[in-house]
Amino acid sequence: MQSIHTLLRQCFFVVATIGLVSLAGCDDEDPPLADNVVQFDAAELGFGADEDDLTVNISLSRTATEDTNITLATELVGVTYDEEFITEPAMTGNTLVVPVSKGSDVASFIIRKKEGVLLDGDEQVSFAISNAGSLVAGSKTTLVVSFSEIVAAEGVVNPNVGGQLQPNKVFIDLSANRQVSFNRGDWDLGFYTVGDEFRVIVNSSSSMMVRPTEKNDMNAVTEADTVGWGAQLSTDGVFAAMISGTPPAWLPDAIDWIDDPSGDMSKTAIAEISDNADDNKVYIINRGKNPDGNERGWKKVRVLRNGNNYTLQHADINATTFTTVEVTRNDSYYFNYVKFETGAVTIEPEKNKWDIAFTVFTNTTSLGGGITVPYVFNDIVIQNRYKVETAEVLIADVGAYADFEAAGLDGVIFSQNQVNIGPNWRSGGGPSSSPALRSDRFYLVKDPDGNIYKLQFTALTQGGERGRPQFEFALVQAAE
Repeated sequence: MQSIHTLLRQCFFVVATIGLVSLAGCDDEDPPLADNVVQFDAAELGFGADEDDLTVNISLSRTATEDTNITLATELVGVTYDEEFITEPAMTGNTLVVPVSKGSDVASFIIRKKEGVLLDGDEQVSFAISNAGSLVAGSKTTLVVSFSEIVAAEGVVNPNVGGQLQPNKVFIDLSANRQVSFNRGDWDLGFYTVGDEFRVIVNSSSSMMVRPTEKNDMNAVTEADTVGWGAQLSTDGVFAAMISGTPPAWLPDAIDWIDDPSGDMSKTAIAEISDNADDNKVYIINRGKNPDGNERGWKKVRVLRNGNNYTLQHADINATTFTTVEVTRNDSYYFNYVKFETGAVTIEPEKNKWDIAFTVFTNTTSLGGGITVPYVFNDIVIQNRYKVETAEVLIADVGAYADFEAAGLDGVIFSQNQVNIGPNWRSGGGPSSSPALRSDRFYLVKDPDGNIYKLQFTALTQGGERGRPQFEFALVQAAE
C-alpha cells in the first residue's frame, strides 16, 4: 500500500503546485482565447443502403460564446434540390445557413432523400464553408456527400468528446467516415439482445455500481438493507479505501459491483436474468455522476424475463411502490437502453454501424496483493462487441504507421476485448501525472464487415484542452 500513499502525496503536491503557479501568474487581464475553429467532421460521407436521412456535423474546437451562423455554398451533381432531396434547415438557392447555438460545440444539418425517388448512386452534393460567422474556418472546409454507400479509404477524425468534462460518448464508424455522439449520462441500463441470453449492463461511463440484496420483493427492500453501503458502493468510496492504509475487508468485493471491463457478458454485475422469477433478486444501484460531477442518486431495481423480452422494475430505495418498464428486444442494436426517468432511449448506433467509441469508463486498477478494484478512466477507447476486433502494434516490431500494408497482417493477433485499445494509446493521466500521447504504437481495427483499418492517434488535447482527441485512419485491406 506504500505506493498508493506515495501517489496521494504526489496528487496533493501537484494540486498545491498548480495553485502556486496560478497565483504567481495572475494578471489584470486574462490571455486571449485561441480561435474557435469550425470544420466538417469528415471530407466525404455517403448514404447507407437503408438510409433516407443523413445528419452532417460541423464541429467547433470549443463551445460557442454567442449564437452565430455558418454559411455553406453548395454544388449539385445529378440531383436537383426539392426534387431528389431536401435539407433541414432548407437551402436558399445554392446556399445553406446552419445555425450555431451559444454553448454548443457542434452544429448540424440533415440531408433527406425525397420519398419515392430512384437514384443511380453516382449523385453527389458538395458543401463548402463560405462564411464562418464569428468562428474561424479550419482545414476541413469542404464535404462531398454521395447518395450511395461508401467505404472510406482514409480520414482524419476529431471525436466530439466535448472538452475537459468529456460529456459525450462518441461512436465512430470508420468505413462510413462518420461519428455520432450521445451524452454519457443519458442512460442507466442496457438490455442484451443477442441469442437466448438475458443480460443487463450498467452505465460504466457514469461510474455506476450495483450490489445485490437477498430479497426478490421490491417493496420489501428499504434503507435497512443498505446499511454501510454509502461508503462502499461508489468509485469515490473505493478510492478512499485504496488510500486508507489497510484495505478494508469489503474492498476486494468491489470488483464484482461493476461489469467486467473486457465486455465479457458472462461477467455482468447483475446476474443473468432467470426464467424463474423468484431467482431474480433486487439490486441496489448507485447511479454515479453526471458529466458535471453532480450525483445521479440511488435506486433499487429488479429485472424479470417476459417471453423473449425484459420487464424492469425500479424505485427509490424506501419507496413502497415501483415503476415498471417493458423492454422489447430490437436486435438491430446490441443493447436496448433505458433511463429511469424517461424509459426507452437510443444511446448508440445500430450494432453494425460503429467500430470504436471514445468515453469516460469504469475500468480496473491493481493494488497489488491480488486486489483489483474499479477505477474511473478518462480518454478510454472501447470497441464494438459486435464482430469488431482490434490489435495493438508497436512501431519497433512492424515499422512506421505510414509504411504498414496488408502484407504486415500476417501473424497479427486480433482481440475482442472491449478495452484492448482502452487507455493504452496514452500514458499518465492519473492523480500524479499529466496524460501524454504515445507515439510508439498504432492500432488495427477489423470492422463488422471485415474491412481492416490502421489507426494512429495524433492528438490527446487541442488548444490545450483535454477531451479534444484526434486520430487518422487508412484502409489496409477491404472486406472480401
